[in-house]
Amino acid sequence: MARPQKEKKEKRTVKFTFRMNEKEVQELANLCAYSSLSGAEVLREIVFKDRLLLPKIPALDLQTYGELKRIGNNINQIAKHLNSGTSTQVDVRIIYELSSRLDIIIKAILK
Repeated sequence: MARPQKEKKEKRTVKFTFRMNEKEVQELANLCAYSSLSGAEVLREIVFKDRLLLPKIPALDLQTYGELKRIGNNINQIAKHLNSGTSTQVDVRIIYELSSRLDIIIKAILK
């Protein structure tokens, strides 16, 4: 089944051309990458809808997310072990390891 046709008033038939300097082009490219929209869509969102663009991906990279997931998994395992009542002593090395990983991630986030 074909896509339904737009009404005549919704079709974009008028072309508008303007010039930008290199800095403006770079800023538009950054906004496009940030929002995963085309340049025309970015401009329409900002000019006609007066909207702030939302990022397509969070600022954190996938490696940081993976590390956070592993740390959370380790913390859950420690909590389960402590709550099971079988042992009252926690390996302090694990706590220090998790703490140092969290410090590294916090520094990466705050850059």
